[in-house]
Amino acid sequence: MKSNRSVAPFLLLALLLSLSACIGGKSPPSQFYLLEPVKGAGQAGLFNETARPLIALSPVRIPQYLDRPQMVKATAKNQYALSETNRWAERLDDNIARVLVQNLGLLVPADVVLSNVSARANQAKFKVAVTVLEFHVDPQGVAVLTAQWSILRDGQTVSGRQADYRELASVTDYGLMAGALNECLNRLSRDLALDLQKLVKET
Repeated sequence: MKSNRSVAPFLLLALLLSLSACIGGKSPPSQFYLLEPVKGAGQAGLFNETARPLIALSPVRIPQYLDRPQMVKATAKNQYALSETNRWAERLDDNIARVLVQNLGLLVPADVVLSNVSARANQAKFKVAVTVLEFHVDPQGVAVLTAQWSILRDGQTVSGRQADYRELASVTDYGLMAGALNECLNRLSRDLALDLQKLVKET
């Protein structure tokens, strides 16, 4: 009995140290990602600097499942996972809008402003609205972007369509996921820029 009583304090100490390690353990640091615009585009654009059209981009709409800082990926049919340690560095709808503004400015090329922050938006001959329907990585590790856009000229809708984009990404590497989603957005920008180029050329 004496031997058992002498061992008990050591067992209690070991238990307390174990609990302390669990409570004091640090979570892995969060990683933050930003979508970036295309580089070096628009060098052979249709319009010179004095004839650049003015285009107003409405706030980009995204579904509620994306309206959060955590990155989202699909894990199975009807199942999604949020990563607490892999996050967007700014609001996703604002990031997408900012990239579209920069991309269209280079690819059309044009003077592109956000309709909700620029007084010049009222002077724009063309107004663009973009709605994102899907923007995540699927269970096979493929980045998915589905989006709709419409273009108005002088208040009348003159163009609009829905498009799907796919890029090989990863099921575990969030840096690759962000890069693949970024490329999907850049492909959307190129298609939207082509539509705008045709319309501007007609005026």
